[in-house]
Amino acid sequence: MPKKIFVGVAWPYVNGDIHVGHLAGYLLPADIFARFHRYIGNDVLMVSGSDCFGTPITIEADKRGTSPQDIVDEYHAKNVHLFQKLDISYDRYTKTTTENHIALAQQFFLTLLEKEYIFKDTTQQYYSEEENRFLPDRYVIGTCPQCGLVDARSDQCDSCGKVLESGELESPRSRLSGSPVSLKDTEHYFLDWPKLEPFLKKYVQGKGHEWRDWVCKETEGWQRQGLKPRAITRDLDWGVPLPEDQIPEEKKIAHIKNKRLYVWFEAVIGYLSASIEWAEGSKKWKDWWYNKDARHYYFMGKDNLIFHTLFWPGELHAYDENLNLPDVPAINQFLQLEGRQFSKSRGIILGLDQLDEEYGNDPLRFYIASIMPETHDTNFNWDNFARTHNNVLIANLGNFINRTLTLSQDVKMHAHFVHRKALHHTKHAMEKAYDALENTQFKKYVEAILELSSFGNKYMSDMRPWEEKDQDTEKFHKTMASCMHIVLALHALIKPLLPETYEKLSHMIGVDFPQWPNNKELITTLDGLHIENIKPLFKKIEE
Repeated sequence: MPKKIFVGVAWPYVNGDIHVGHLAGYLLPADIFARFHRYIGNDVLMVSGSDCFGTPITIEADKRGTSPQDIVDEYHAKNVHLFQKLDISYDRYTKTTTENHIALAQQFFLTLLEKEYIFKDTTQQYYSEEENRFLPDRYVIGTCPQCGLVDARSDQCDSCGKVLESGELESPRSRLSGSPVSLKDTEHYFLDWPKLEPFLKKYVQGKGHEWRDWVCKETEGWQRQGLKPRAITRDLDWGVPLPEDQIPEEKKIAHIKNKRLYVWFEAVIGYLSASIEWAEGSKKWKDWWYNKDARHYYFMGKDNLIFHTLFWPGELHAYDENLNLPDVPAINQFLQLEGRQFSKSRGIILGLDQLDEEYGNDPLRFYIASIMPETHDTNFNWDNFARTHNNVLIANLGNFINRTLTLSQDVKMHAHFVHRKALHHTKHAMEKAYDALENTQFKKYVEAILELSSFGNKYMSDMRPWEEKDQDTEKFHKTMASCMHIVLALHALIKPLLPETYEKLSHMIGVDFPQWPNNKELITTLDGLHIENIKPLFKKIEE
């Protein structure tokens, strides 16, 4: 019976263009994983959307002298267009400005307030005397006390990932005016994390066999420090408004009309609100959220780790203990650009539109998957990109497939011709790839593909079938049947990773695998195989 697989993909801020760092961090791994589970017959619900509230959007609007809504409209449309172009296989891509999302975020707030997971308290927030107002976190920059980054944000450092509380930033100043800022008292709502700590300790225990080792260690490090209450509102005019008319008078904070839900609290609720939106009025979304046999996977970069290993599970549990919690947060570290960290705000980006136009979708997918930053930061390097494309994707995988198809034209294939050694290697590759994909190990998945194509190249070189093609010997037919069996396995294996290449190859060999084939199905597919219109699968990149 098919399993219900939920794939939650990080929500990008709509304050700038999506770049290749986002592709490596969460877009590509989520897409490969979702395609794999559809391929093996599971019911997948893959959702995400544009994170439209919060200060990254207002900062961009201030820079341009326009409204936050204009920024949202511009970049959300760009995101939708880009994801369609990149063929990221979302079931629903939405945004946090929908009525559905706002209503659900407010319902979360009211429920947690009623259950006394939320309380009001006075805290200190940065205040600019020059601008005569409280400044949201991202309007304040200074020096990170942990790593020394000079232009660190006041809520979280882009460099080391440290989450900062008010007052921790050194030499704080306004991002807009550059003038010094100071801390002043203001009243806000707080989420009572210490109250949720016993549940979260129990939740995280035993996750080591499914979570990446470094993700477990970082999460446990947070828990050892002890979770503290954290403000969930800010002095803003752009964000999810508080449901003032539904809050009891004694629980209202001062200046409530000027407060908005803090984006870290409401954006993660988008995973649930997007699922409800996808269901279009039906209760189908409950098959993923209330079905205890369903599995929930989340994909994001390491700067979002704590929000998905502790904060989101805590919110879900506090709201409704029957809702499914994250099973596996498949969190990647950072992809850098020639040794520098990607940053939209600092202009260190490499646009996906540009890369897709120049090199195509699949070459980029292959390279990023081969350097996926699963356990440590990795580097996008132009020379390495060209070398990997030319010397691995073309010279190894593409070359073997092309040579096999060229030599196999007009050859009558028979399943019983396939050599035992070829059967062994294809079976091993299929099993290794399957296991890797189930466990969100995408570099290992690429390794399985390349190991099989490397074996195919060596097998062909050892057997030298071109020397016997004209003689039409039995040895030649057996060799080509074995090589073609390997091609069929490679064809099946690349479907989640290289969808465009898979389609090209399908047209050449007249074979489609609607579902992940076993070795027996691969063998029987050989009989009656017809090859035509052979063309190279990839074009060389000039270095």
